[in-house]
Amino acid sequence: MDYNVEYTPFIGKINEYKDELKLHKVDETKWEKDWDKLVDTHHYLGFEGSIGCRIKYYITIGCRIVGAISFCSAKHRLSTRDAYIGWDSETRNALLPHLINNNRFLILPSIKIENLASKILAMSIRQVRVDWEKQYEIIPYMVETFVDRSQYLGTCYKASNWINIGETKGYSKIGKEFVYHGRKKDLYVYIMDRRFAKRFKPDAARVYVYNEREDLCAMINGTPMWYPSLLKELGIMDKPGQKIVEKFADHLLRYTPYLGRSENKQHFTAMLQGLLGDLKRKSIEPIAIAYEGITNVRNLTNFMSRSKWDESGMLEEYRSELSELLSHEEGMITGDGSDFPKKGNNSAGVARQYCGNTGKVDNCQSSVMIGYAGTKGYGLVDYKLYMPDKWFNADHADLRKKCGVPSSIRFKTKNEMLLEMVQDANKSGLFPAKYVGVDAGFGSDADFLDGLPENLVYFADIKSNQTVFVNRPGTSIPAYSGKGRKPTKVKADAVPISVKKIIEASEEPWERIVLGIGAKGPVIAQDKILRVVEVRNNLPGKDVWLYVRKLEDGTIKYALCNAPADATKNDIRKPALMRWSIEQCFKECKDYLGMDHYESRGWDAWHRHILLTFIAHLFINKLRIEFSRKPSAPGATPFVDKPVSLDDYLDAHIQMVNNQNISHPDIFAVPTFPQQFMTIGLVQRIVNGTFPKVGLIMQEVDYLLYKAASAFASHSLSIVEKAIIV
Repeated sequence: MDYNVEYTPFIGKINEYKDELKLHKVDETKWEKDWDKLVDTHHYLGFEGSIGCRIKYYITIGCRIVGAISFCSAKHRLSTRDAYIGWDSETRNALLPHLINNNRFLILPSIKIENLASKILAMSIRQVRVDWEKQYEIIPYMVETFVDRSQYLGTCYKASNWINIGETKGYSKIGKEFVYHGRKKDLYVYIMDRRFAKRFKPDAARVYVYNEREDLCAMINGTPMWYPSLLKELGIMDKPGQKIVEKFADHLLRYTPYLGRSENKQHFTAMLQGLLGDLKRKSIEPIAIAYEGITNVRNLTNFMSRSKWDESGMLEEYRSELSELLSHEEGMITGDGSDFPKKGNNSAGVARQYCGNTGKVDNCQSSVMIGYAGTKGYGLVDYKLYMPDKWFNADHADLRKKCGVPSSIRFKTKNEMLLEMVQDANKSGLFPAKYVGVDAGFGSDADFLDGLPENLVYFADIKSNQTVFVNRPGTSIPAYSGKGRKPTKVKADAVPISVKKIIEASEEPWERIVLGIGAKGPVIAQDKILRVVEVRNNLPGKDVWLYVRKLEDGTIKYALCNAPADATKNDIRKPALMRWSIEQCFKECKDYLGMDHYESRGWDAWHRHILLTFIAHLFINKLRIEFSRKPSAPGATPFVDKPVSLDDYLDAHIQMVNNQNISHPDIFAVPTFPQQFMTIGLVQRIVNGTFPKVGLIMQEVDYLLYKAASAFASHSLSIVEKAIIV
């Protein structure tokens, strides 16, 4: 058959032409060179020939050539496509010959026929399936193609039911190297074999996650440096730099769906880097300058204060991830206030009120937060900004509006706020717990304690002047004296006494115990545990436990616990250490992650800063858990994971020093489960090594880890030696 190329226009609709639309296979025929020349002349990419398997077609209407289309072997490595299919490299190498590429598609400029392109694509898929198997004895499973978005919209591929699965990375292979040219193209695919689809279940959602992860990795600045050290001996991964970047990107991925506009991903990444980094101030301006450039200070400010993104959805996602990491049936929900000193008077909720940071009435913002502690660690769960009563007066109306305080907010006391937060956390099912722990500001409030969920055992610090009954008193209506009004109210037969006076008068000796192992070695304490009766409206309430602990400096702490009457002393002691986990969270988030560095005044900006601090702290916790290892050799002192008497602990230490087996069933020479050697400071230094361009960061961490280990051994031995002397 003779083919001819004419340039008189063809317009209209395909059904208006009597001659049949056909595809003519021309590869390995005398017409192939003419095909090459035609495509090279009219296709915007030109054509210099192809290597390997190929099939080429002329597209004709009657004898007139109206276009050309060709197929060749698929690209060997294509991250977007491979993520879409979901295969591994071994499977890809085995099945790649079954994938083909539509490498050229040309309709001559003079051809203006409606829907012609999509019709040709449908015909070519049917034809190439037959011709490819016949010519190469391979059944094609899927075909791919690239569409240059600067030239075309991909309309004909969409009309032919091809799937747009993402974009390329902007590289091309020149020789043996990939060179970046920056022209990203859309990638379309068409499944040609149902068995292939059934086996792999290709999914565009995988591509979205993969590509977003790649983008986030690219947003994380820095060239990490690694030097082998003691970290390797501890079993921590070699060369952590790139892996930490990938872990950080994976960490961010859970939260990017809540960010709204695409540019918010960069701002979100920068804020998290800044909070995790080594900046002296972690407010918006220094973070923007360090990680986005000085021109983006205003953009980052808008992101934190005005941009629309789903803060509540992100918080729920954070809680879900925290639950996955830490939840344990023996866990504790913890609650406390956290305050932020301020100089001005125009920040949301600022007022002269008691400030825990300064220990006095001061100008500050105050908040209420809850946390969670389990066997794997601890973290913060929820937060609310306290709005003093005066902020709801008419003279604060303009300031409330300026700060963006929601109109739905009503005054609540801190105790009311915390009680609601504990109840919500308990109902959520995300944080299974046996205990709830609070400080004295909440524990001394009878209404607060009575409102706590009944399924939780509370361990509540109380003030020294808190009154209780030493024994359960009788109750009665006092006898009428014959004068005045006749008594009608029931009264207790005994007078309640402050817990301080009870302990001062108690003849029960202090018990010396080891509560557990802390950052500096065994936590040795003296305590007393008594059964008392709580006071409700000057009448006896429920029987509860009074836990009293004497610290090394002689300070005495008091707490009430509503554990059952048959609880052992160790049952009461167990939550004593867990309650302080929220204080540790506050310290870590303020000392290392800039939780109190914010300078924004608005309601949204405050809540977003706190939320991002939580998310940064969670990333540190994930790394601490991953870096945990079970020691292979005994340390300087024995290990315990539950309270034991000091005498038993000292006996075990002597046995260990003399290379004897420890006889006590709850004391061990080597920890029974992985330990978190890495403090937040050390983990942060490793993370910092992946963000800025630094040199000897790992040697410094190694040195500091060695110093920490030496200090632990020294402190631990010192504590035990002092205890032996006593």
